[in-house]
Amino acid sequence: MEAKLVKDIMHKGVISCRPETPLQEVVRVIADTDVHAVVVTDPSGIAKGIISHMDILPYYGKDISSLKAKDVMTPEVISVTPDTPVEEAARLMLERDIHRVVVANNTERGKEPIGVLSTTDIIRDMRGPRWVWYMA
Repeated sequence: MEAKLVKDIMHKGVISCRPETPLQEVVRVIADTDVHAVVVTDPSGIAKGIISHMDILPYYGKDISSLKAKDVMTPEVISVTPDTPVEEAARLMLERDIHRVVVANNTERGKEPIGVLSTTDIIRDMRGPRWVWYMA
């Protein structure tokens, strides 16, 4: 059986922001779109960081009005390419104790994000075709 590739099950497209984006705006976007992470990119679209729920959670109850995306982002962007086998991406997530990887094309300028692969995407693929649970 041929290995399934990341491009077969990833979410295509990413929600991104710039390093100078106010954290309040990032929080609003994450809450309103129900995404779990926003990729921080430079003006040319190259990934510079990522902000997940866990990066924002420590600021609950605090004044975030002066904070920018760059202040809370994780600067290391863990990524895979679209042609990475899903099994390899899953192993990377386990090793790094992360819930998602950015799917990126590696260019001369850096990592150009094109999608996201999450643990949920992998679990859904393991499930196979959807079926309905009936509870008694």
